[in-house]
Amino acid sequence: MSRMRRWTTAAALVGLLIIGGGVIAAMGDVGRRPFGGQAAAETPSGQRVVTVGGEGRVLVRPDTAQVVLGVMSQGPDLGPVQETVNGQMDAVLASLRDAGIPEERIRTVAFNISVDRDYQQPSAPITGYTVTHLVQVKVKPIDQISGIIDSAVAAGANTVSEVSFVVEDRDAAVRQAREQAINDARQKAQHLAQLAGVQLGPPVSITEGAAPPPMPMPLARDGAVEMAAGAAAIQPGESEIVVSVVVSYGIQ
Repeated sequence: MSRMRRWTTAAALVGLLIIGGGVIAAMGDVGRRPFGGQAAAETPSGQRVVTVGGEGRVLVRPDTAQVVLGVMSQGPDLGPVQETVNGQMDAVLASLRDAGIPEERIRTVAFNISVDRDYQQPSAPITGYTVTHLVQVKVKPIDQISGIIDSAVAAGANTVSEVSFVVEDRDAAVRQAREQAINDARQKAQHLAQLAGVQLGPPVSITEGAAPPPMPMPLARDGAVEMAAGAAAIQPGESEIVVSVVVSYGIQ
């Protein structure tokens, strides 16, 4: 039994030496890697690489305006309220068609019927109904948005909201931002290679980040629509297209 314990102890010590030797070897390998092991690594094939990120940003003016508008009406009886909303909405849609807005750029985003009650009474009796019909309209070119809003209001629209601007034709801006991102990554890799005293090779992998499309830009508060003063004051501003890449270059 005593001999067996001695064998077990010896085996444990050998195991610790093996594990310890592996840790020391791994630490020595990290110490020999350039860039502290973060920018530089090895591919599964054993090729040493330096991996960097690049980003490109391009400012573009929006090419499409969006607005949500429609009709809201209240009354004690549902039927007449619906008739009022339907009649005014038909006139609003006719004004949009007369302005040259194609059908595919007009879509209903809300049609609501809500019941109004008097909650001060024990049985909360119905006092009336509220009917709302809203459509989202996409306008291109954007300089037409003021006149279209004014015409819709004149035709009966009494709700106007969510005036915003988007970039629908993003291809040219995305290509430009992508080129900037690749150039940015190449300059970073060249600088790192120069600092480390290694030769930069061709890229071995390129990954483009999935950048979301630019969010619609809301109308600025100081550019709010002023119907009573005539045409609405519209300030579309600019949108930013962002492309990010991760590139791994071979190093020698």
